[in-house]
Amino acid sequence: MSSLSVRVAFLFTSWLLLSSFRMTAGDQPSEPLLYDVRGAFVTARADVSPGLIARTDRLVDSAIRATVRQKALPRTILTVRISEAGYLPLVVGARFRAKVTIEATAVGNGEKIAVGGFTVSTFALDAEHADARLAERIAERVAREFRLQNAGPSTLATALFP
Repeated sequence: MSSLSVRVAFLFTSWLLLSSFRMTAGDQPSEPLLYDVRGAFVTARADVSPGLIARTDRLVDSAIRATVRQKALPRTILTVRISEAGYLPLVVGARFRAKVTIEATAVGNGEKIAVGGFTVSTFALDAEHADARLAERIAERVAREFRLQNAGPSTLATALFP
């Protein structure tokens, strides 16, 4: 074999091997940072419904209590702030929405280690049902973001098939 054909065969083999190798993007974290959430406080402005605040606090607290971590993680306390709550009237019912900001504070030294926000919305016929559904959506989002066990109300199906 000639030297040229050996070089071409070597380059082709090298190209095949290297083209199958993929590196992940360096700017994307492979695993989000997890925290051991020890407690949560739900606060809001005076114009936000007390029922929404109380139910959100109860649901987030039950998700925190249901969560068990297998390894030691940075311990935090969450501050869930409902900054806006409003509704858009429709022909039947209304679209209710709430803007939420979450701050994770380190237990050891009290400094903020994470801040984020989101908006949730739901359709309801009246404000009482809207408060309950908005609270459930806020608690679901907090549980998903901080990987908490979402301890929802038990039903016959969840009792029979855990």
